[in-house]
Amino acid sequence: MIILSNNLLRTIPQKGLTLLTIRKHSTWGSISAILAFVLIVAGCVPTARLLVGVGAEQASQQADLLATPMMEPATQIPTEEPTEEPTATNTSTPAPTPTNTATTAPTATNTPTTAPTATNTPTPEPTATNTPTPEPTATNTPMPEPTATNTPMPEPTATNTPMPEPTATNTATTAPTATNTPMPEPTATNTPMPEPTATATPMLEAEAIRVRVVQTSVNLRGGPGTTFPIVGNAVAGAEFPILGRNEAGDWYLIDRGAGLSSWIFAQLVTVLGDVSTIPVADDIPVAPSTGGQQTGTVATQPAAQPIAPGTVSGRLLYSLANMDADRWELWEYNFATGSSNKVADWRTEVDISKDGNQIAYYAWAGDVGAQNEGIWIMDGNFANNREVIGGGAYPSFSPGGDRLSFNGGADIYVINTDGKGLRRLTRGEYGSWSPVNDEIVHRACVGGGCGLYAINANSEDANAKRRLTEGGSDGQPAWSPEGSQIAYISQEDGNFEVYIINADGSGKVRLTNDLASDGLPVWSPDGQWIAFRSDRGGNWAIYIVRPDGSNLRKVTDANVLDRWFFEKMDWRR
Repeated sequence: MIILSNNLLRTIPQKGLTLLTIRKHSTWGSISAILAFVLIVAGCVPTARLLVGVGAEQASQQADLLATPMMEPATQIPTEEPTEEPTATNTSTPAPTPTNTATTAPTATNTPTTAPTATNTPTPEPTATNTPTPEPTATNTPMPEPTATNTPMPEPTATNTPMPEPTATNTATTAPTATNTPMPEPTATNTPMPEPTATATPMLEAEAIRVRVVQTSVNLRGGPGTTFPIVGNAVAGAEFPILGRNEAGDWYLIDRGAGLSSWIFAQLVTVLGDVSTIPVADDIPVAPSTGGQQTGTVATQPAAQPIAPGTVSGRLLYSLANMDADRWELWEYNFATGSSNKVADWRTEVDISKDGNQIAYYAWAGDVGAQNEGIWIMDGNFANNREVIGGGAYPSFSPGGDRLSFNGGADIYVINTDGKGLRRLTRGEYGSWSPVNDEIVHRACVGGGCGLYAINANSEDANAKRRLTEGGSDGQPAWSPEGSQIAYISQEDGNFEVYIINADGSGKVRLTNDLASDGLPVWSPDGQWIAFRSDRGGNWAIYIVRPDGSNLRKVTDANVLDRWFFEKMDWRR
């Protein structure tokens, strides 16, 4: 799925702001230079360096403090050249000031006064002489020197080893050794720690063997089969120790912690360890009565028969993954002739308007270039391709064919087919617009409750939605032509299957029943068939079935990627 992020923002003009920094120069630059010259003449070189080194504004502040009377002559500097000479004459006037600066030199003479303080510094030297006084203390240091003599003792650790022996003698004197004796006792206390592991005997035998959940959401059951009640749930990446398996090896008994255990379907996890060492679990629960289903298995539909040309009407648009060419391709299957023809490369997620005159799709960079990836529309004859919006995914036409709903990141948006009127509708994904009204069914999680919800396309309240299903993995809703039923997929029975509900959420029926993954449902224009994708038989293909689950037929092979559940198909007359 292509996430709408910066591509969506591409529809909003980006305006950059340029910040300009303006430096203003004043006459203080010249004044500071003259003042520096004067100060050099006067012998105040450090001050002159300071003024020359600072900026114009800083120099003005320095000048205000050091030579406020010079501001008037400096103001006159640009007026006429002769004024500069008097200024120089005035500059000589401050020359005595340097003399005063020299006067400060006595202060420098006072600085030597601090030298006596430096003489006092030698006074600490006597203190340093006192430091030798600690040397007698250092004479005491020789006392530790015998300790240093002991230091060689540690060097021969073996010599120190006898030291613990006296310590052992001391240990005998004090109960610390006895205290050390309890130290192994905690080790003995640790010994019972494995005992709980030993309690779960299968865990002890296959301690290194675990399962890792690889599906988005997996049900945990009270027994090895979908006829057993759901006792928990696990998400992708979760790991559990294996306690055992059923005789068929297609269900694992796992340790959930806190003394709880449950069963998980083998096809939904990866085993971390040697599967052959997993023992058959004891006391496997007996499956409840299922009207003919066998314990530990799911009753499967009869094998699909090939469809004969002309048996069904209409044409099916679908995308497939061409592994050899490493690209997506859009194809159309004609039920009348039983043949498939490629429409274009790099087009996926198709949706057909109710009148069949428009086809919305996602265009990849291989089709339109990286700058134009997004949702496009073409005429029913695959011509007149035009872009609706950059980015987005999973488009769905309104009944009148003048608007689309689509996914942008984690939200659902509505837009006119001419690219105008973009508006965020609500949080969710897999939006499917009703063919008879403005209801959009989509997958969402509200307050922690995930499932299928319905919202009006014109709603101004993103939370004004009604809940239809309660399955956390429910998705890919598809309306029947008359808008009375909705087909969708769910993983609630262990693997993805196709279900049907009424438009109000009632009358739930499981349409497919196979250990393989079934998904991407779409109704025929006459409402008599439902097409879906499945990897039953080991390869991905398209199948059709009656809405009551009968008359299963295989249409054609159509490979998809692992993330097939982000794809779409559609059926037209």
